[in-house]
Amino acid sequence: MSSLLLCPADLETYLRDLPVAAAVLPRLQMLLVSDETYVDEVVELVRFDPALAAQVMQAAGSAYYGRARDVTSLDEAVALLGLREAYRVTAAFAMSRFLNTPLRIYGMGPAEYWRRSLACALVMELQAPSRGLDECVAYTTGLLHAIGMVLIDRHLRAVGDSGTLLRELPASPLARQEQRLIGMSHAQVAGLVLRRWNFGAEVVAPIEFQYEPARAPAAHAPMTTLLAEARTTATEVVRNLPPTGRGSAEAAGVEPGSLGAKILALEAWLR
Repeated sequence: MSSLLLCPADLETYLRDLPVAAAVLPRLQMLLVSDETYVDEVVELVRFDPALAAQVMQAAGSAYYGRARDVTSLDEAVALLGLREAYRVTAAFAMSRFLNTPLRIYGMGPAEYWRRSLACALVMELQAPSRGLDECVAYTTGLLHAIGMVLIDRHLRAVGDSGTLLRELPASPLARQEQRLIGMSHAQVAGLVLRRWNFGAEVVAPIEFQYEPARAPAAHAPMTTLLAEARTTATEVVRNLPPTGRGSAEAAGVEPGSLGAKILALEAWLR
């Protein structure tokens, strides 16, 4: 048996240093897909992580939302943003440390991986309503669709195989390379991780089957197909973004209100 194979016990070890805020997202998403969710319920969940709460307040008072002033309470921040926008900002912040990381095995810097994840989330959120899909679920699915790459990268470096380079190639798809190397694709790894975090099948199934949409359970086929398409669009969006640290979207020549502008705004809040 290859010493590179990744097993569930390995994942448990790697997951121990994940951000506390990750535990907030499944419960927060469940609240937002409910018809009877109140601001105070969302506030109590976000308050679970003080650093996260502070970032949400900063975002709510930012110039991006036309305010550029201090927001003095989390209640005010959530009320100003609205429940769904509060979730979008909260999810991005909650996962930013985990997603804003270099993936040496994939030859990908932290900015590229973070931007791809965020761009995919925004594309899915934008296109979900026209397909009768929930925007909150779509955003979450897009944001977390490549989370398995982080664990695979960490695993291969932990077992001493940091020289491997995995890239999407026409003759050798990325998922196939991963299967041969560690026994699982990053989509399958993500499925194990997200179940461990108690995400529902509406998020897990599309991510698991993103490379094989035809095999997705019928109930989750539309979201799986959307994810497969959104990945391509997200790659194009990220390719046209300026390097990090170029200031505002306007200064970087990015069209205001575009997906690229939203990504740059979130990057600015996170600095």
